[in-house]
Amino acid sequence: MTSEPKPKVTDGRRARRDRGRLTVIEAVIALFQEGSAPPTLQQMTERAGISAATLFRYFDTLDDLLHEATAAYFARFGGLFEIPDIGTGTPDERVRRYTDSRIALYEGIAPFARYGRARAFDHSHFAATLHSARGRMAEQVRDHFGGELAALAPHRRDGFVAAVCTLTSFESWDQLTHDFACTSDGVRTVWRHALTALCDNASPSPP
Repeated sequence: MTSEPKPKVTDGRRARRDRGRLTVIEAVIALFQEGSAPPTLQQMTERAGISAATLFRYFDTLDDLLHEATAAYFARFGGLFEIPDIGTGTPDERVRRYTDSRIALYEGIAPFARYGRARAFDHSHFAATLHSARGRMAEQVRDHFGGELAALAPHRRDGFVAAVCTLTSFESWDQLTHDFACTSDGVRTVWRHALTALCDNASPSPP
């Protein structure tokens, strides 16, 4: 005689817990986008409609919650990390697509990018995420400006990649927009002129 299957109580609890965690993460993301970076525990619980005790049943620490919210936010904007038609077109076209894509990315991720960089000094999760993102973006530079790199002596190629990455980093965008009050078009102009000069310097001289 076989027994009737028992209700999947555990699965139901897990599903409720997952929904609760997602609600908290979405609340944190919304608060960041509104300018609370990072939000306080009270702000997070009020926005999510839960108690502090419930929040800590979902997440071991606030750092764990904020790291998961940061990862979810970056995943949401994952498409902005890509460069359209990477590596194709004339040098001018590639410079324009590269600068446009980086500006769109930074405008999208700014609240969490600032927070993540601040926490990278004392939190290994944030440091690892930042290191991985920078490595990925450096590889994109190598792919997108492959023609310029091929024209350079091997010992100069890493310097070219480093120059492009540093020039168009989030830190550069943040300084231009805040310290120099540049609009998106202003940042675009600065970067295009500088990248064009780098690319022209890397191109072989005509015979």
